[in-house]
This record gives sequence, C-alpha cells and structure tokens, in this order.
Amino acid sequence: MTQIRPRDLLTDSLLARLGGTSPHASAFAGQVLAGSAPALPGAGSATSAMSGTSGTGPDVAAVMRRDIAKLDDVGYLKVALPAEFGGLGCTLRQAACGQRRLARHAPLTALAVSAHLYWTGAAADAYRAGDNSVRWILLEAARGALFAAGHGATSAGGDLRLADPQSRCEPAGESGYRFRSPAVLSSLTPTWDWVAVHAIHSATSAARPGSDAVLAFAGRGSRCTPAFRIARVAPAGAPSDIFASSAIGWGHSILASVQYSDARRAFNAAMAAATAELADSPVARDGDGGLEHPLDRWPVAEAGLRLDAMKERIADITHPWPLVQDTTPDLGGQRLIGIYAMRHEVADGAAKVHDLLVQIAAAPAVACG
Repeated sequence: MTQIRPRDLLTDSLLARLGGTSPHASAFAGQVLAGSAPALPGAGSATSAMSGTSGTGPDVAAVMRRDIAKLDDVGYLKVALPAEFGGLGCTLRQAACGQRRLARHAPLTALAVSAHLYWTGAAADAYRAGDNSVRWILLEAARGALFAAGHGATSAGGDLRLADPQSRCEPAGESGYRFRSPAVLSSLTPTWDWVAVHAIHSATSAARPGSDAVLAFAGRGSRCTPAFRIARVAPAGAPSDIFASSAIGWGHSILASVQYSDARRAFNAAMAAATAELADSPVARDGDGGLEHPLDRWPVAEAGLRLDAMKERIADITHPWPLVQDTTPDLGGQRLIGIYAMRHEVADGAAKVHDLLVQIAAAPAVACG
C-alpha cells in the first residue's frame, strides 16, 4: 500500500478553503521571516500584533485559528507522530515538503503550525531512539494538543533560541523555574496548549560554575496538568541529546522550507504580473513593435538561480536525516554548522530574491524597434 505523505493531506480543495492567503497575512509572514515583525507587547498577547484591533488589518489570528482547525481535521498536525500514536511517522524530508506546499498558499498559517511540527518531530526522533523522556509530547499531540514556541515573531529565527544568551531564568521551588521575561509566552501560534520556553540559568554553585540552558513547556487549560514540564536542563552550548539536537534540525529545516516557499510564491506572482503587463501594453496590442520579455531580464535569472540554490541547501539537511537518530548525536562539528549555514543561506537568499523582485517590478518594458 502506498504511504500517505504530509503533502497528500493538503489537497487542492483544502488549500482553497484556507483563509491565510490574504495580502495582510502574506505581508506579516514576510515580516516575520525577515526578522522585521513588530515587537510583541507581552505574555499571552502575541496575536494582538496580528489583530485588526491594532488598526493594522483584519483579525489574522482568527483566520489562522480556523485554518489550523481545518488542518487538524485532516490529520496534518499529527503527521510527525509515529503510527502507534495515530500519526504518519513522516520523515523530516516529508514534513518539509508538506510545509512548502502549505506555505505557497497560506504562509502565515504554515508559520503558525511550524513549531508544532518540529517539537513533535523531535519528540518522535527521541522516542524511536529509545528516549522516553519527552514521550508525553507525543501523547499530548495524539489527543489534539497544539504546541507552540516562545519568543516567536520578535526576530528572525526567534523561536529557535534554545539557549538565547539574552534570556534568563532562575530556580523556583523544588523542580521549577521562573522565567523573567513575559515575552517567552509570545508566539505565532494562536490558541496553543503548550508553549516552549527557554532561557539561561547562570549557575552560582562552585560545584557547577557554568550556565545551564533550560527548555521547558508551559501549558494552559484544564487538561494541561501539570501546567509546567521541564524538558531539558543542560550546559549551555551545542546540544548533545537527541531531543534538543533534533529540534534544531527539524526547526531550522521546516522554517527554511516556509521561507523558501514564500519567496518562490512571490517570484511566481511577480512573473505572472510582468507577463500580464506586457500582454496589456499598447505596443503589444497594436503590433507596432516588439517588447523585451520580462523573463529575459537578468534579475529574473538571478532570482531563479537563488531559489534553486535555496531548495538544494534545504535538501542537504532534510534528505539524509535518518528516521531513527543516533543515540549520542554529535552536533559540535560539521552537522551543526551545516544546519545553521543552511538556515542563514536560505534567509539571505530569500531577502535577495525579494530585492530582485522589486527591481523587476520597477523596470519598465523595453520596446524593440
């Protein structure tokens, strides 16, 4: 029997019913991906930056909530879960491919569910390798809980700060931590059940003089008990456990896929608009002369080459990513460098593509004698 892939769940009919295709939603997604989104005002109010109450446009958060519900109905939010948890057990490559298809139609919705996919994907990696410490994430996702990431929408890659040097937390009670910044609860994912919070705890003990990176999940709602779960406390630096290392691989790959797809969508739209403008020009209609075709301009070629390079760089990480991870991952060397290099190159390439599209849109058609 043919295996169902994440992209197979995103039928044309479903994508046509998603509301995250509005110009306002696409513009905000572009701001987030470029790291220029407006700062979020505080804990639990992330969606206000996307709400019509601020005068910036329609209530995009409400639109995303409806979109997420539709994705949940077809099982898209469970694609990374192993089969025994009701999922498809998809690979990172398949998840990234599904996100590319979703982002071409609803980029902000794709961003809103990215954190859920990479947290559940990382938990699945750990589970398959015999690490049951975050099995609860799979159980929660199987019952329909939605996972998010803190620090979302404040800067490019902000929701991947597993050890942000600017963040701080301190022990509170027997097994908990107090996070000092309320912004850790800001997220691009509306109506989340669990949000990942992460910060640095500067150790003061002589026995452990270094700093720890704390990764925890805060829950809300009556079903999220306990409401605070510590996922990892480890020395700050390159992660060495399966869950944290997979979260970096899954997270950067999925977000890079969304950013690539958003740039590709903008490129295709610009090409369609330029072609339509050429067809409607007086010179083209009257037949008095030829026009240089917009696709013959050098910025078009450069943008196309950059898009192809971005896709290949993502594939360098996602295609060889094993379904069952090494129980002692070494992210201190080339593997970690490759992941971060890919994310940087995709972000830089997407920015350059958008700059080239501005040049294409500003350049008039040239008449040929």
